[in-house]
Amino acid sequence: MKKIFLLGLIFITSFSAQSQLAVSKIIGKNSKNYNIGFGLFGNYEYPLNETGRQNLMIEILDLEYFPGKPYNLNEDKLSSAFISIKLGYRYIFSEESRTGFYVEPQLGYVRVVHVDDQWAEGKYGDGFAAAFETGYSLEVGQGGNAFNFGLKYENDMAGEEFKIQTVSFRVGFSFFMSRRRDR
Repeated sequence: MKKIFLLGLIFITSFSAQSQLAVSKIIGKNSKNYNIGFGLFGNYEYPLNETGRQNLMIEILDLEYFPGKPYNLNEDKLSSAFISIKLGYRYIFSEESRTGFYVEPQLGYVRVVHVDDQWAEGKYGDGFAAAFETGYSLEVGQGGNAFNFGLKYENDMAGEEFKIQTVSFRVGFSFFMSRRRDR
């Protein structure tokens, strides 16, 4: 058991961790029924080259909530949320550092949940998530840490009743947990 714990700890600390916040909007069908949403994210980033411009991204948590607008005189509303786990590839357009514009396609699993004030329980569907993010990464310090500012489009397909398309503005900070980069 100690060996597994030690190997897991070594594996995790070779990654970069990210914590992020987002402001989101549902687009497409029924988008007028929802207010602006918000979310939070947690990523692991595994560098594929020495400068950290190419990274394998493991989004272990992508949670967004969209409060509904009242749809009748009783002020009942339908709120929605999704939680997803995705794998992605980030490429930063820079020659020497992690500062620059980036693109990141992502694919993974999603659970979409709808909750109506008139229902006893919420309803949900599981399915496939596809996302594309583009933004700007700004390296701070010499350890490979960076601020990230991005726009993300996500299409969650969890059944006919549970399709959501969103556009999000994301802000995050990524930091290497135990790795120092010397230049």
